[in-house]
Amino acid sequence: SNAMMATATFLLVSAAMALTTQADKLPLGFQPHIVFFLGDDVGHYNFGFRGNPEIRTPNIDALVAEGVILDRHYVYQYCSPTRSSFLSGRLPIHVNTQNKGIDTPSGVHINMTVIASKLSEAGYESHHVGKWHAGGSCTANLPINRGFKSSIGYLSGEEDHYTQIAVGGVDFWEDNGPAYEKNGTYGAFTYTNRSVEIVRNHDKSKPLFLYQAWQEAHTPNEVPEWFQNPTINFTLRQLYDGMIFVLDSGIGNVTQAMKEEGMWNQSLIIYSSDNGGREDGEFGGNNYPLRGMKFTDFEGGTRASAWASGGILAHRAGQTETGLLHICDWYATFAYLAGVDPTDTRAAAAGLPPIDSMNAWDVVAAGSNSTRTEITLSANAFIQYPYKIVLGNQGGKGWWTGPISPNATDNRKNNNPGCPKTGCLFNIDTDPGEHDDISASNPDKLKELQGGLAQALATAFQTNSTPGYNNCTTLKEFAKNHHGFVGPICTPGL
Repeated sequence: SNAMMATATFLLVSAAMALTTQADKLPLGFQPHIVFFLGDDVGHYNFGFRGNPEIRTPNIDALVAEGVILDRHYVYQYCSPTRSSFLSGRLPIHVNTQNKGIDTPSGVHINMTVIASKLSEAGYESHHVGKWHAGGSCTANLPINRGFKSSIGYLSGEEDHYTQIAVGGVDFWEDNGPAYEKNGTYGAFTYTNRSVEIVRNHDKSKPLFLYQAWQEAHTPNEVPEWFQNPTINFTLRQLYDGMIFVLDSGIGNVTQAMKEEGMWNQSLIIYSSDNGGREDGEFGGNNYPLRGMKFTDFEGGTRASAWASGGILAHRAGQTETGLLHICDWYATFAYLAGVDPTDTRAAAAGLPPIDSMNAWDVVAAGSNSTRTEITLSANAFIQYPYKIVLGNQGGKGWWTGPISPNATDNRKNNNPGCPKTGCLFNIDTDPGEHDDISASNPDKLKELQGGLAQALATAFQTNSTPGYNNCTTLKEFAKNHHGFVGPICTPGL
């Protein structure tokens, strides 16, 4: 029995030592609750805190006042690549730069480690709510198989807000299967309720990671009437503003629940849009005063409105951070706060590129100089701060809006000449609106950035396979066998 006692004591001591070592590794002395909100197609100027006189974002504006604006927070110019970048900790050129259908291998490679897995490894309970769009062709792509304890939402890029109908059928998925009988409600209400429920039921002795990717303000332009502002006399702008008001209310409900549950003082809340708003056609976003929109590498497409809040940032209340950040940097930052090594050993073993993520905690929390000085935005754009190169005509979408847009007199034709194939050069510090191409007077700097971009692209990698998951059906067959719901068409091969 003495030997047993000694063993028991030893086990207790080693357990205590393990805890101490972990606490030593924790910069805050504890693991903060982390909530990451991702907006969809929300324009840079579509917030009250940006000075927009019309838009209604009271909850977001209050959170921003309690936190810090991340004024140079870059993303990809559209959807799936931004999500793939956030989840994998890689620049889009090293994971995915395409929006593909859910029946096509895409998004985050199944042998890459998603941030939820990293955090779960460190003792977090991770939950996914809302849009996924980071690969959905095989069962290994599902959030539930990527480190999330629970997941509800849609796997593709867009769907009807009320019916959840997307390409091929109803796209509404919970954990391991279709979310039968849960469809038919305005999406944001389902997602807000789920997130509030997660917060309320969370075991407070464990840290929480909630990844909530909102449907707002993506088309179709649908919003319940009571969220619409009758004083806005232009229908498109009224509908878009209504969707932003829904987003704001949802964020307000989730953060209020965290305060009521006593989690706020130990929490970090991040918001970013996945790309700039679209300003052409039937799209209601506005990126004023930045140039361009979603589907361009101009600042209006890639310099998303973003902010950080929560109890652990109370000391930064009301500040604006201008340090250079990319959405992939949250991977290493969250890993640092959780006390876990961000290295992706699984990807390395599979011969896949390493993470590009840089720990940005000192920038976010203390305003230190950013260690990031360069960002490869895409195959056609590169920042070496304060210089930026943009190649090609950018789909003609590189135009500017006014503060009240869309409106009846907007010229919404995508006929802006953009940039030559060799590139425009901008100083985005002195010319954030990208009005002045200075390439002619700075040929050496232009050449330097062209070289930087070429060097970055030499290591490009894109997810286009799901090794081992080759037992596949078609989306049509899948829907036929699942009451009209779509989902991952491939399972492990025999």
